[in-house]
Amino acid sequence: MKSKFIFTLLALTILCESNAQVKPTRIKVYLLGTFHFAQTDSMYNVLEEKHQKSIIQLCSIIGKQKPDKVFVERQPEFENQNKTDSLFRIFLLNGELKRKNELFQVAFRVGRNLGHTKLYSCDHPSNYGSDYRKVREYANNNNQTSVLEGKKIGSVVRFDNTINEDSLMKKSTLLEYIIWINSDPVMFTSHGSYVANYPLIGSNDFYSTDNDSTLVGAELTANWYKRNVFIYSKIINQLNFKEKAIFLLIGSDHIPILRHLFQSNPYFEFIETKKWLTMK
Repeated sequence: MKSKFIFTLLALTILCESNAQVKPTRIKVYLLGTFHFAQTDSMYNVLEEKHQKSIIQLCSIIGKQKPDKVFVERQPEFENQNKTDSLFRIFLLNGELKRKNELFQVAFRVGRNLGHTKLYSCDHPSNYGSDYRKVREYANNNNQTSVLEGKKIGSVVRFDNTINEDSLMKKSTLLEYIIWINSDPVMFTSHGSYVANYPLIGSNDFYSTDNDSTLVGAELTANWYKRNVFIYSKIINQLNFKEKAIFLLIGSDHIPILRHLFQSNPYFEFIETKKWLTMK
């Protein structure tokens, strides 16, 4: 009986070791939050030489991480992906596109430098604009603007609202500014507005289920989370899980949720941005 127990124990040990041996290497995930280059004030022109030098430096840093796939904030539905593919092929042939958008300025350059022939789109459509207008309108009409401004207990102030951001952009190089918006204080407080401020906006008459204003802010937050979960799903569904590393360039507000999702998935290793995004 004792020998049978020992044999069973040894068999279980071998089985556990076997399972451990086949465990795949986790895919490194590099996420970079950005502002939208083409939507900045005309005084901040990313096509200027000083910003171009900074962008080239940024692309070099990203390239050193050697991602096998580069993902961008574009919707992968057939027509949009075809358009991105066509523009990338033109870029590879001509080497230049005089467009301000970060897709062309950063992602295209990174893809070319790495020898990639394709970029991967992962964005998902949303109604954020209309959702926010509903929240803002309700707050204005119901004495709740202090919540949006982070002045009410339970709410937070976005760190990027505490300084003159235009002034900071003008004083900083583009790379310095990108590093700043990816810093923990900026990321945590920007995400805080989605989880602390918006859910406080709306009617608290929870029994009026037909009232569109009930939890109108929570609806915005729920839709924001939904969009990012769909983005995450579109990324992992374009992997064959043989990749060693992937890179995503996307608007900075998306990063906290996507970071959490990748950190929660045992097949991925999220690399802290501050560890690799450096000017040294």
